[in-house]
Amino acid sequence: MFEALVIVLQFLSGSVMYSHILAKMNNVDLRKVRDGNPGSSNLWRAKGWKWGAIALGLDYFKGTFPLFLFIATGSLTNRYVISLAALAGVVGHAFSPMLRFRGGKAVATTFGAWSVLTKWEAPTILGAVFTFFSLLKRKTTVEEDAFRVFLGLVALLPYAVYRALNQESHILIFYVGNFIVLTFKHWKDWKKFFSTRLNERENL
Repeated sequence: MFEALVIVLQFLSGSVMYSHILAKMNNVDLRKVRDGNPGSSNLWRAKGWKWGAIALGLDYFKGTFPLFLFIATGSLTNRYVISLAALAGVVGHAFSPMLRFRGGKAVATTFGAWSVLTKWEAPTILGAVFTFFSLLKRKTTVEEDAFRVFLGLVALLPYAVYRALNQESHILIFYVGNFIVLTFKHWKDWKKFFSTRLNERENL
């Protein structure tokens, strides 16, 4: 019962849509910003970096809270339950009951969840991919942002497999679940990105 409660609590934490709340406070309808995603990136574009950074930090934090408290106090030690709880936080953001299960794309929350599971390791891999992509192209489209997420997931796969081969299969379980959620949220943008690039190549 305690382990199930932790999973539920992490889901509820993930489902709090801070960007949506902050946008409402500023009389901003995120549904009308860029792709309509109720996440920190669109709030950043609508209200500037200060509000965007606050939302980004909160979205990251809810990927770790309250799960890290249970881990830090030693009250939760089952690695598989920890992975499922971390995934529940990501799912909570992606399919938030607060927005009738139409949540955000769960990128910042994914960083938080990976931080709980692997400390700095997986977030560093993701961050390196994101940073490299951003240096190549500062102004990006929605589809290019989605492709950046795709590259990050691809880069994480060898790491997740390596951890699984070292008797840490819970990491791979989380990766698979995380991949499924992010694929569901980004699939249309990925499809558009690759179809556009294919058409460009055919027209050369």
